[in-house]
Amino acid sequence: MIVERLELSGFRNIASAKLSFSDTFNYILGRNAQGKTNLLEAIHIFSLGRSFRTRRASEMVRFGDERFFLRLAGRSDSGVGFRIEVGQERGGRVKASVNGTALGGMGEIVGLIPSVLFAPSDIELAAGPPAARRLYLDYTAALVSPTFLARLREYRTALRQRNALLREAAAGGRFDAKQLDAWDIALAGAGAAVIAGRRETLDVLGIRAREILQAVLPGSGELELGYDPTCGCGEGDGAGMILDALAASRESEIRRGYTLSGPHCDDMTIRAGGIDLRRYGSQGRLRLTAIVLRLAQAAVILERRGERPIVLLDDLFSELDAQAAGGVRAVLSDRYQSFITTPRPEDVPSDPGGAAVFAVEDGAFSDAPR
Repeated sequence: MIVERLELSGFRNIASAKLSFSDTFNYILGRNAQGKTNLLEAIHIFSLGRSFRTRRASEMVRFGDERFFLRLAGRSDSGVGFRIEVGQERGGRVKASVNGTALGGMGEIVGLIPSVLFAPSDIELAAGPPAARRLYLDYTAALVSPTFLARLREYRTALRQRNALLREAAAGGRFDAKQLDAWDIALAGAGAAVIAGRRETLDVLGIRAREILQAVLPGSGELELGYDPTCGCGEGDGAGMILDALAASRESEIRRGYTLSGPHCDDMTIRAGGIDLRRYGSQGRLRLTAIVLRLAQAAVILERRGERPIVLLDDLFSELDAQAAGGVRAVLSDRYQSFITTPRPEDVPSDPGGAAVFAVEDGAFSDAPR
């Protein structure tokens, strides 16, 4: 997948911009708070269907403007061109279209432009709360498997309904045990499929992550990824184990008003040399691990979809030594179209070749001097 052009109007601090990109590296250079991350956010919206920074679309409208508008044009790896537009009036509903055809909602553009995003906050992917790692697994699996995405949506629907019943019971309302039994069955069926999809995806991610770590930093040791379920589900245990876990915790769940076990509570283990990086990794190691996990995500998407994802790297080189930075560049090479932000001119190669280099100041973009 290649993004050829992007038009922005009234988006964050960007009044108006029309940008054309290189098929390989695109460096966005500028001081902090000038608009570098805003550009990555705009591109990523076409993949995620929403911002990775806020759930309120109105926050993306530039101060003093009444609407934002984004138009992205590009081509697939097979050469098929496309044009996607997204816009919102302040306080209104976000609207989207593909090749001039209006869509029913932003959910319909999810996955159209596969992309991988590394942000400074991704250190939480290696050492933060489990939610970040669950999102990492689910996003990867959903991009390569429409079936997984459908089952994940089923699971979330069943979880909302079940939690609504539990909240009502906790508040002393009428409690229908048979209705809860029905949602247990729905939750367990969809949950087993979610766990199976996550495990399958994690197996491939683990292989690619080990390969990429050795390519980026040879001799840095083994990286092991594992799945850590809350319901005791092993390989192939399926819905029965989830049902048993739900039955065992039902009384406690009724008191608390929410579901205590299942895929929404599971985690991913990350070990290096037998050490749990979630607890004992240094800042530098955690950051490098997060970058490797994102590059592994890109490799799996390419492998399973047969389409290169766009790679978005926000402040990539911070805290990376020269060897690791060079290793990451070598892995990216011309394999992916990459967008890399940095506040430091020295992070941009003196001879960038076919790369594009943009300077940004107060939301205004220009070609950076070579």
